[in-house]
Formats: sequence, C-alpha cells, structure tokens
Amino acid sequence: MILFVSPHLDDVALSCGGFVYRLASAGQPVTIATVCTADHPTDWPLSEAAQHEHRQWQLGDRPYQGRRAEDERACRVLGASPVHLNLLDAIYRRDACGAPLYTNDFIGGAVHPRDWEVQLPAAQAVLAPLVRAATRVFCPLAIGGHVDHVIVRRAVESLATIPALRYYEDFPYADRPEQFTPQGCASERITLTAHELDARIRAIACYGSQLSAVFGSPEAMPGRVRGYVSRVGGERYWFVVDSVASHE
Repeated sequence: MILFVSPHLDDVALSCGGFVYRLASAGQPVTIATVCTADHPTDWPLSEAAQHEHRQWQLGDRPYQGRRAEDERACRVLGASPVHLNLLDAIYRRDACGAPLYTNDFIGGAVHPRDWEVQLPAAQAVLAPLVRAATRVFCPLAIGGHVDHVIVRRAVESLATIPALRYYEDFPYADRPEQFTPQGCASERITLTAHELDARIRAIACYGSQLSAVFGSPEAMPGRVRGYVSRVGGERYWFVVDSVASHE
C-alpha cells in the first residue's frame, strides 16, 4: 500500500492529485489518510478563527460532515481509498483551561506547547498502523508553516523509515516564485500527462467549500493549478539524501 498523509481534507488532492491518479490507474493500492477530520465538540464555543472558517466554508454548524463527504468524492476521482483519522483541526483545539490554542496564528505561527504534548502523540498513534503497512509514505513538507502540517510532518518522520519517506510540496503555499531546497534533501519530478493534470483539477473541484478561501473563487482554481504545475514541470517530491548516504 502507498500512503499519502494529509493534514486536512484537501491537502493531498491539492498537492499530489496527478501522481495519486497515476499510481491508482496503474493498479497500485493508494490510501489517503487525513489526520484532522473530527467534528468539533458541540459543548465548546467556537473560537473567532473557527467562526471565520465556518463562514467561508458555508457548510452549516457541523461543517466537517460536509468536508468528509467532499473528500470521499475527491478520492473516487483519484482512485484512492480515504481514511479519516478523527483528530481535531487547529481551529478547534483548546488548552487545559478551555482557551483556544490559536487565534489567527495557526498559519506561520509557532506550534503551541500543548499540541506537542497532546496532538503530536495522538497523530503518531493513529498513523502508526498505516505507516507500518505502507511500502511508501508521502507527507507534507509543511511549506507555509501551518501548525497542522508541521505536526503531521513530525509525526510521520517519527514513524517512517527514511528510504520509504517522501515529502510533497504543500500547494498552494508552495506557489511562490523563489526556489527552495529543503536541507539535506533532493527532489524528483513527476511530469504529468494532460489527463493526470485534469484528474488533479477535478479532484480539487470536489472540495467546493474550500475553493473561494484558497483561490479567491472556484473559477480561479484551474488556472492557478495549471500555472504551478507548468512552472515546476509537474509535481515535485523530496527525499532525504544525507542520511541515506551515511547508511550506504
């Protein structure tokens, strides 16, 4: 089984949709495991950040029900099997006294100490059996610094062997003109066919609640995706070289 680990219910389609579609079309069993998929507790008041996101998503008071359904539709487009791991999104998490961990600082801000104490081991626990069963594991580079991406990357790195691990570029955070090279890593490029790129776009379109927030409008999405894929030359994946070399 090939495992793609997604912090949220859209990250793999956004970042890896063309390659996932290629693997699944070739008969490879592909699983997309999404970490933050749980409904928020009804007895917790929503933080300002959560209220803002709910207004953008327009999915009512229980938006993650709709978001999980969007993910299932996208996975059908790509030919992958969805797994929802039922941890809370950063916008819902609270400290021991009930205060929100994050206000507007969950993208690019520091991971709250309580998340290192609680969310990281919880992510490790739910991911461990999937990572053990996988022959290859893909996780986010955490470009953009979203705390959920940072935690998921740390969790996967603690579980996967270095030869099996690949990192994907978090789109649209990675959509920037400057070049970057993660320390100790090299990249491999997957050149997408027109059909694979179209599948990626069709899968992203399944996440209707996210399109305006991510791209400004649903109509802007295909052009942004095509522009990024054209600039990169497909989809780019990173792997550790320093540690591999030291073990040869």
